[in-house]
Amino acid sequence: MATLYVRPTGPRPDFRLVLAFAWGDATDCDTDGNSQHPADRGWTELYAQNRCRPGEVFDVVAASDDPLVLQVDSPLEWLAAAVAYLLAEASAGSVASDLNGPFVPASAALARLATFDVQAAWTRYWGSLFQRSSAINPYPNLNT
Repeated sequence: MATLYVRPTGPRPDFRLVLAFAWGDATDCDTDGNSQHPADRGWTELYAQNRCRPGEVFDVVAASDDPLVLQVDSPLEWLAAAVAYLLAEASAGSVASDLNGPFVPASAALARLATFDVQAAWTRYWGSLFQRSSAINPYPNLNT
C-alpha cells in the first residue's frame, strides 16, 4: 500500500474534480465520502474506485485534524501520488511521506507518478464541467 500525506492550506476541490484528474469525467467510479453536498470543498474523506479497472482505487481520510493532514492510500503508488499531488496543488498545500513530515511542495510527488500523464490530467481537470460547481449549482453537468 502506498501512502502519502497532504497538509492543505485551503479548501479541497470538488471531489469530482479529483476523479476527473485521475481518470476523467466519463469514467464510471464507485465513490463514498463525507462531503455535505456534491460541490463541497470542505470534505476530508473520499474513497474512489474505477469500476472499469477495479484495481485502481484510492482512499483519502483525515490523519490529523489540527492541523488538518489528509492521508492518501492506494495499492498503486502512481495513483496515491497523483491524488496527493492534486490535493496539495489545488489547496496550496504540501506533501510528505510521513505524518510528521517533513512537508514539501506538491511537486515532490511527481517523481512517484511513473507513466501517469500529468499534462493530460490537468487538461481533464481544467476542462471538467465540475469546475463550475457550487453550493447553489452542485450539478453543472445537468445544465448542458
